[in-house]
Amino acid sequence: MAYGMKNILICLFGSSIIEGRIGVEDPCQRWYNIFQAMLSKTFPEKCFPIVNSAVGGESTREIMARFDRDILPYNPDFCIFMAGANNHDCTHPERILAEGEFESLMEDFSKRLPGKTRPVGVVLNPVVDKWHFAARHPAFKEYLREFGGSLDASLAKERNQARSFYTEHRWPYLDLYSLMSGHPSRYLLESDGIHMNRAGHELFGQKMFGIFKNILTNQT
Repeated sequence: MAYGMKNILICLFGSSIIEGRIGVEDPCQRWYNIFQAMLSKTFPEKCFPIVNSAVGGESTREIMARFDRDILPYNPDFCIFMAGANNHDCTHPERILAEGEFESLMEDFSKRLPGKTRPVGVVLNPVVDKWHFAARHPAFKEYLREFGGSLDASLAKERNQARSFYTEHRWPYLDLYSLMSGHPSRYLLESDGIHMNRAGHELFGQKMFGIFKNILTNQT
């Protein structure tokens, strides 16, 4: 597909990491605004409107329940999608995904995308357990026992499922876990251990720009 049009519309779809409101005071420092500014500077003949359809705190089931309302009407050229996170909320057991549901929801997302829309996946970033509330919350104690008390370790399966899905469907994707796992405290908020600080937002924006630059340079 060639992207010769003036406007290239990008939808963001996921939960709080994609929504990007947490971790920086200045909205210009949010990852998607950094990403958009870099695109605009590199491709000044194009406009890159972004529709932020991500909602913090939602499971993948809750995200997909909004798909017809929050993605389809925009018929985007690209959709940046993060599967995973909030899928095993022990404080609200009714939200917990059943075995196999995560994979089914990702497949549903893929099948229901408009034909023109190119998806770009994101793999969930690390969690600093000592900073995250789940490490101390009694509701998570039994569940996390299987993972040595680590929420970060408990998310490894979902991260691997997302990687496998993106690879199988030949989607470009950004692996935030691989990018940040060497020094997670450098990129994540000490106040909660999962959301990105300013350095994390900057890294996310720059790396997502690199993916889009490659796509647009090769296909315009």
